[in-house]
Amino acid sequence: MAVRERLLLVLPGKEIYDYLCTGCGASLGQREVVASPGEASPLTAPLHHPHRHRHRGHRRP
Repeated sequence: MAVRERLLLVLPGKEIYDYLCTGCGASLGQREVVASPGEASPLTAPLHHPHRHRHRGHRRP
């Protein structure tokens, strides 16, 4: 039977995943992915948005 990975929890420095049976949905185990020291988890790292400035012509009254 196939197994599906599901992200359970995102913490600074680690992520916890659960593995589920695709047939019955039972939990088969968990895994923790720990970030390197000084490195944030990819999912908790701040996102860069290139268009944070105000656009001309869009003024509030």
